[in-house]
Amino acid sequence: MLKILRKIFIKNYDDVNNPIVRESHGKLAAGFGIFSNTILVAIKLIFGIIAKSISMIGDSINNLSDGANSLITLIGFKMSSKPADKEHPFGHQRIEYITGLIVSIIVVALAIILGYQSVDKIINPVVTEYSIVSIIILSIAILLKIIQALFNFKVAKLINSVTIKAVGVDSLSDTIATSLLLISAIICYFVHDPWTMYIDGVMGIVVAIFVGYSGIKMIKETSSPLIGEATQIESIKSIINEIHSYEGVLDIHDLVAHNYGPNKIFMTVHVEIDSRTPILEAHDLVDSIENDIRKKYDVELTIHMDPVDISNPEVIRLKQKAIDCLHQIDQSLKLHDFRMVSGISHSNLVFDVLIPFDLKIDEKTIYNKLTELINVDEKVELRLVINFDRPFME
Repeated sequence: MLKILRKIFIKNYDDVNNPIVRESHGKLAAGFGIFSNTILVAIKLIFGIIAKSISMIGDSINNLSDGANSLITLIGFKMSSKPADKEHPFGHQRIEYITGLIVSIIVVALAIILGYQSVDKIINPVVTEYSIVSIIILSIAILLKIIQALFNFKVAKLINSVTIKAVGVDSLSDTIATSLLLISAIICYFVHDPWTMYIDGVMGIVVAIFVGYSGIKMIKETSSPLIGEATQIESIKSIINEIHSYEGVLDIHDLVAHNYGPNKIFMTVHVEIDSRTPILEAHDLVDSIENDIRKKYDVELTIHMDPVDISNPEVIRLKQKAIDCLHQIDQSLKLHDFRMVSGISHSNLVFDVLIPFDLKIDEKTIYNKLTELINVDEKVELRLVINFDRPFME
């Protein structure tokens, strides 16, 4: 179904990296959500009132919030597609994350309300009068919610959207919630014991727990990019490999990628080049890499060029020794920007050490242990000048 709708409503639908095409996909998902949830609200509310079912009425209200969420998503995609301006020079794409966060908060709020109403239903039970029509309606609702969830997950994967993924998770939790309601309806229809008065309220609480849990998960997922999470998109790996492919590039380090939206990446990186390379030639190489990456990946790349001495055998020897000594301390430790300042009484080794966030060894311990190891069997004292880095990329 998705492919058919994409062909009908989206021009050049396969070009998902195009901002206009991506926005069209977001609008399509939002429109589908508004349409399908409107149908669900109408049928569940009508039959919930007839059956006097608080859980079915609550589920219809939940579908109403789903429709509102789809409307928020539609507005969010429209606003996030606005071009950069004086007040927002990096663009407006992070609005998509904000709308996803709003959707998540609404889901949690509705779960709390539904839980309160369900507890009240247990304290003050009312006979729930489900009919075979109600059971059929709930079955249709489950099928429609499954279609919704699959539709949203596919669109989210196509355009890498946390907002639409959040809506998909909500649809999936609704599928579970409505399935519980269906079980409740079947029990109440076929079993006519007094205890069945309480089953609707109990199922309502279970529904509230499912909806609330999925909402909290969505809050975490949609707020993480706003806080500033490590960029993990696959194209980053491709960019790293491509920079390495240029003749004259020895290595790269200190790569930082700032995510201002799903398709808005600003990146800086240090590129190591032989220090004997003429400055104009090195500058031309850096310019070429920056321009090529911008055109191919639509990433705003800025390169800092680091000259590296690869002709001095003593520098090469000490760099390798420093690497080996670091690995004795912990295999995850890495160094870069290595250089030596020679002297008569001692020499300074200046370099950066990259420490993973989950490493439990502190910087002072690393420094003292490394100083001890690297001075073994050396004729001249080696003093370390270390800058400790943390990784910005996974």
